Amino acid sequence: MEFLSTELARIIVERTMNVVNYNIIITNTLGIIIASGDKERIGDIHEGSKIALKTKLEFKVSENLSKKLNGVYSGTNLIIEFQNNVIGVIGIAGKPKEVLGYSKLIKMTAEMMIEQEHALRELESNKKMKQEVMLALISNKQDTLLLLDKYIKRFEIPYNDPMLIFIIEVNFKDNPDSIDSNVLNTIINLLEVTFMESLAAIINSETIVVLHKCVHINNEIEDYSEKLKEINEKICDQLGIVVKISTGKTYEKLTDMYKSFNIAKDTLIFGKKIYPNDNIYTFNSLKCEMLFSQDSEEWKINELEDTYKLISLNDKDGVLRETLKVLIEENGELNNVSSRLFIHRNTIRYRLNNIYKITNRNPRNYIDLFWLYSSMLNF
Repeated sequence: MEFLSTELARIIVERTMNVVNYNIIITNTLGIIIASGDKERIGDIHEGSKIALKTKLEFKVSENLSKKLNGVYSGTNLIIEFQNNVIGVIGIAGKPKEVLGYSKLIKMTAEMMIEQEHALRELESNKKMKQEVMLALISNKQDTLLLLDKYIKRFEIPYNDPMLIFIIEVNFKDNPDSIDSNVLNTIINLLEVTFMESLAAIINSETIVVLHKCVHINNEIEDYSEKLKEINEKICDQLGIVVKISTGKTYEKLTDMYKSFNIAKDTLIFGKKIYPNDNIYTFNSLKCEMLFSQDSEEWKINELEDTYKLISLNDKDGVLRETLKVLIEENGELNNVSSRLFIHRNTIRYRLNNIYKITNRNPRNYIDLFWLYSSMLNF
């Protein structure tokens, strides 16, 4: 990687010469001048710089010595270092005694500017890498998935932990004056501070996608809805921007994140249509209603199958399924269910409570009962 480009050297020379009234040059590691207050010197070999590069020490040039060296004025030359490597030389023309007081300060300023430029490049490079990773995750293309191995350690991406996708859609229509990539970058900073161990990336001019690692508390996955409200308020208060946030389903493999992304997209479409005044749409809270929609069918069968599997795995003798079937057929009338199954009402309540514990679907709730009924019909 090139740490000292010709353009950066030019900027360092121009900014430094605005402060000190001396001509300044910068050479590369071959002693060739790549930036100078005197443009005609660019491209010349600078013998003083070559000596400084060889000795890795400051090389002072008196007026007498300057006459013996090729392309050298009196002054001083100091090596420029970055990450313990010599990457060039900065020279200040003038009487050595006069420029000596400035030389180390100018060297330090140049090195600080190089560090800052490198940090900015790293930041920009990381943004591009995060975008590549996110696009690989949500596109499910095998060739792009190969990128993941390269970046998993760099960004500490969870590989086999419960995780899901958030989508943040930024509404610039009501705030056309706010259209700026810096706004999206600010939102990403807020997201990564609020959701630790998460990876956020801009995938287009108005969409940010977040890969969120779920946190476990007392063996339960933490409810992230409060943090979603928090981030929504921060974006609104600090940036004056309206966003819509949606979540996908939780999976335990990176290779399933495209499913979570597709579900988050469906959730966003459904939420905006049915609840246009809301800003946050979570899949877990909307999936029962989404079961009735015709926007997407891909996830529905899988979700219903998962529910049925939970029941069947914990119902070896089939009594829970039989109770649920009769409950539906008798329109929830427990007396009728009791008569048909020849069991006490308390036994029915016990079985229904078991179904609730196993599936997190309450048979006494009409929407949950419909979900359970749908899973029974399909499987």
